[in-house]
Amino acid sequence: MNLLRKLAATAAAVALVLPLGPATAAQASASVHQDAGHQPPQLRAVGPYISPWGSAHVRASESTKAWLAGVGVKLGAIAPFTLDPDGHGFDMPIGSTAGDHLDEKGRIFYPGGITLTQESSGHVVELIPTWIRVMPQPGYAAGIRVDGKDVLEEVTIAYTTPEEVIANGRPTLTGFKLDQVPFHFTKDAAGLTAVFFGSGPAPDSLFGTLTPRFDYVPTK
Repeated sequence: MNLLRKLAATAAAVALVLPLGPATAAQASASVHQDAGHQPPQLRAVGPYISPWGSAHVRASESTKAWLAGVGVKLGAIAPFTLDPDGHGFDMPIGSTAGDHLDEKGRIFYPGGITLTQESSGHVVELIPTWIRVMPQPGYAAGIRVDGKDVLEEVTIAYTTPEEVIANGRPTLTGFKLDQVPFHFTKDAAGLTAVFFGSGPAPDSLFGTLTPRFDYVPTK
């Protein structure tokens, strides 16, 4: 079973970086054209979609929940992201009609994002656009908008390692899944949140987990 999990995760990584064949390239190009209205022109993809259907789920760690409560910050979702009922996680749709394509910078683009709202200060920080970075270091990256003003084009919010990705990969009946891959806060994210909200999480502490599921037949 461990071998199967490693093979599935390795196949996922290879799929991200292999060049497109002519037929696949044409299909991806058509899909990108259909999705162009959901993203700024400079962020359009040039690479393949990883899978036609699926979703990616993010759950905050216990230490992240404690930090959010301590600074009085609430999470929100920017469509098509959807927030978990308890407010401590969110879903990101992926696939050829939602996002999940590789760009020339080695990133997978996801339309949508999240918000962090601190009632005491009135600050609203939006993390949008959203990417899962594949290389050189796997991670979660986003643009930063504060109180309606664009501040930074892209910051790596949290990182993981290839070893952690491979250790959590496994095949499914309809494709493959990376199960609860741990992501850790970067020093940049810790510093920025301290500026915006008065206190930040500890660098390298557990941000949360990412569970992407890639399907090749329609599933609910």
